[in-house]
Amino acid sequence: ALLRRHGTLTEAQLKRVLLPAADGLRQVHAAGFLHRDIKPSNIFVRRSDESPVLLDFGSARQALGRRSRSMTAIASAGYSPPEQYERDGAQGAWTDVYALSALCYRAITGDAPMEATGRQSQLLRTQIDPLPRLAAMPVASYSPAFLEAVDWGLRLIETERPKSLDEWLPRLERAATPRRSHAPADTQRASLPTSRTHRTGKRKRGRGGRAPWLVGGFVLVVALVWLAMQQRTGQSDDRPKATPAGALQDSAVQDDRIPEGVDQAAGWPRTAAEQGDPAAQYKLGLIYATGDGLPKDASQAAVWFRKAAEQGHAEARFNLGAMYLVGVGVLKDAAQAAVWFRKAAEQGHASAQHSLGIMYANGEGVPEDDAQAVSWYREAAAQGNANAQYNLGVKYANGEGVPEDDAQAVSWYREAAAQGNANAQYNLGVKYANGEGVPEDDAQAVSWYREAAAQGFAEAQYNLGGMYANGEGVPEDDAQAMSWYREAAAQGFAEAQYNLGVMYANGEGAPEDYVRAYAWLNLAAAQGLKGAERAKATLRQAMVPAQIADAQKLSRELAD
Repeated sequence: ALLRRHGTLTEAQLKRVLLPAADGLRQVHAAGFLHRDIKPSNIFVRRSDESPVLLDFGSARQALGRRSRSMTAIASAGYSPPEQYERDGAQGAWTDVYALSALCYRAITGDAPMEATGRQSQLLRTQIDPLPRLAAMPVASYSPAFLEAVDWGLRLIETERPKSLDEWLPRLERAATPRRSHAPADTQRASLPTSRTHRTGKRKRGRGGRAPWLVGGFVLVVALVWLAMQQRTGQSDDRPKATPAGALQDSAVQDDRIPEGVDQAAGWPRTAAEQGDPAAQYKLGLIYATGDGLPKDASQAAVWFRKAAEQGHAEARFNLGAMYLVGVGVLKDAAQAAVWFRKAAEQGHASAQHSLGIMYANGEGVPEDDAQAVSWYREAAAQGNANAQYNLGVKYANGEGVPEDDAQAVSWYREAAAQGNANAQYNLGVKYANGEGVPEDDAQAVSWYREAAAQGFAEAQYNLGGMYANGEGVPEDDAQAMSWYREAAAQGFAEAQYNLGVMYANGEGAPEDYVRAYAWLNLAAAQGLKGAERAKATLRQAMVPAQIADAQKLSRELAD
């Protein structure tokens, strides 16, 4: 029910369910039993304290190791590993680890993993696992280490998975919670109704690490949103193009070829497409992809993109690569995606160059190679592709594929930031705040944070609140600090929720309001933020039961 209501969970929210349930399961394993049916519907979350209870041991069996008799083949689609589909499958603690990992996958992505037998079947045919690796597409609220641990638990071959929860759980528990730019203070307040230093600080790192698919231009977004934009405006995401009609006119398709009574949107390009005109074939692919003039049909879109791509049409090659990457209209095949991206990239297609760089950075369809990633990012960046400029900045900042060079990182962040790339604006603010690659300058940090914050970038909103709270780069202004904390808090940013609660409790920036203070602290505590639970306990001592009830109600409303 929680997953249906919220779609996905943050890392902190997932850990609050996962770790206690796994600890209980560890005791089940220690007693010599397996659960064998772990899935979201078999975990109950108590309303009273949000603690999880592992349910339904109807499929549980004693784990006999190398046994002479077989276990019953019982499986839940998406959550059971291959060995559970086999009567003589080698089941053990690793079997339940797969199910827990599948549960994590559902909470992270919003969808259950592909059924294990389907993964096996396609792997045998194509040598490519159709299940996307989480570590290859970092999610803003998850650390790379956590995503890698989940990928490990989802390995199809049981001997490649963690052998036990004791081997797997430390990898999850050590994963640092991401998205913290202002480090929390080490000291805790003795009581809330006194002034305190907010959980902010001068040293904070920018976004970076593995090539960020989502924030750096995840190809699924490029493929689908970009296609729709092409149909409406006739432009690619990073360089002007002729309108579809103009492209067809350039290929000498005449109006008099349109049969009377035929919808021009569909009939006109089909006539030319069937005669082998690549621009018309590409246009027809767009029509099928967007459903504008014909019923939407991804497989037909792929057919016509392929015809145009084989004749050297760069946009069609890029779109076909994107379809292979995400498995839309064709079987998912990262290697084929890389082939078509490379063909378009070699023709100078900036989006394809950027996408190929991402694939090299993450080892998707090609061997992982940061130097190659940098090379392709550079090609796209030189054409003004803002996402490539940002990713190139990340590579220089982290010393991946190039020597670490903060000045170069700043230079590329600045190029992307000038085009409105919010990630680059935020990272540029971080560089100015830390004096990395540029002289330390809080006023400049504030300026760039403000640019990113105006686009809804939660980390920037939070940092901007901290700058106002501490009078760094701007006059100290608690009302402004509270305003920006509220923006970030509304997006679920735990540190901002905490600071907002503290400010309401202390009457800083707004009249003292214990109900609102408690509500925001409660949300921060629900994400596992250190100190929020203690702050709540301190505040409860100054509140009457009716206020606490109102605060809990408000907290639920704010969460929804």
